[in-house]
Amino acid sequence: MVLNGIKLLRQMPQKVAQARLQNRLLIILAIVFFTVPLGAGAYPVTIMIDIGFYCVVTMGLIMIMGLGGQISLGHGAFFGCGAYISAVLTTSYGWSPWAALFFAALVTGAIAGLVGRFMFRLHGLILAGVTLALNLVFFYLVTSMVDITGGAIGFMNIPPITIGGIGSQDLLFNYYFIWIMAFLLLIFSLNLTDSRNGRALRALNTYAGGSEDAAQVLGVNVLRYKVWAFVLSAVYASLAGSAYAHYTRIIEPNTFMIQYSAMVALMAIIGGRSSPWGAFLGAGLIIGLRELLRESVPVLVGGLSGAYELIAYGIILALALLFMPQGLVSVVRRAASKRTKINET
Repeated sequence: MVLNGIKLLRQMPQKVAQARLQNRLLIILAIVFFTVPLGAGAYPVTIMIDIGFYCVVTMGLIMIMGLGGQISLGHGAFFGCGAYISAVLTTSYGWSPWAALFFAALVTGAIAGLVGRFMFRLHGLILAGVTLALNLVFFYLVTSMVDITGGAIGFMNIPPITIGGIGSQDLLFNYYFIWIMAFLLLIFSLNLTDSRNGRALRALNTYAGGSEDAAQVLGVNVLRYKVWAFVLSAVYASLAGSAYAHYTRIIEPNTFMIQYSAMVALMAIIGGRSSPWGAFLGAGLIIGLRELLRESVPVLVGGLSGAYELIAYGIILALALLFMPQGLVSVVRRAASKRTKINET
């Protein structure tokens, strides 16, 4: 006990320095993100909105993959759940978009909790296969329920979210809406990571040096914490899905297929599963690369860029797993640690 106390005291200055650096980074990024679009054109603002949606969903996935150490390839289903529930309630039943957004998050969280209690009795690749099947089930349900969801054609004329008469038709409104949501969830995620619940999740994360057996000995209810993290990650995806539906005002099942879940998982791995910051790094890199290929490939080689995008994603994933298994976050952390040591000397 005494040795643990001494160890904590020694680590205290480093933790304080990291917290200060993190707070500064939050302030700087907030200023940049909320001022840049004022002088940017419609195209870069639209790309940033897209990145914002991916950031929110990827942050949720990091909660379950990075902290809980569980594999999930079905978050496209939760993203779609939020979108369709909010769309149906507002269009068919006259709900307020705000009420529909929060209700959709509650329903999606409840579904994730119910599914998670059975799903997290499994492990490894079997668990990944079940989450993949969950995405497939959602896709076929939405496609077959034509009277409610519009089937394969999709759902149209979804009302926009509005504040003080300004709504989703305004591009800047959408930009600030999704990025305010992303930053609020980032602050919440960072606090959660350093909380008692966050430490309990890391204790059972085998990918971060933890052990489920050791966590149980310490009194951690493993199943409850896994389900809790899964519910939280589903709520993140649902909030992004609802906002997406009111932003585009038209949704269709192909948007929420397995490809979307794979893309989000790719962003989490490349950005870094150990921190919510990884969502920003991963989403920014992948979407930036996608847009670069879409602009350059038709000019350089002609034709569509889809195949080249898949090749580029595969190369980036392979390089990340070989040279940066902890993602881009680990590179940023090492750079920040070196700078802190230099300042101290």
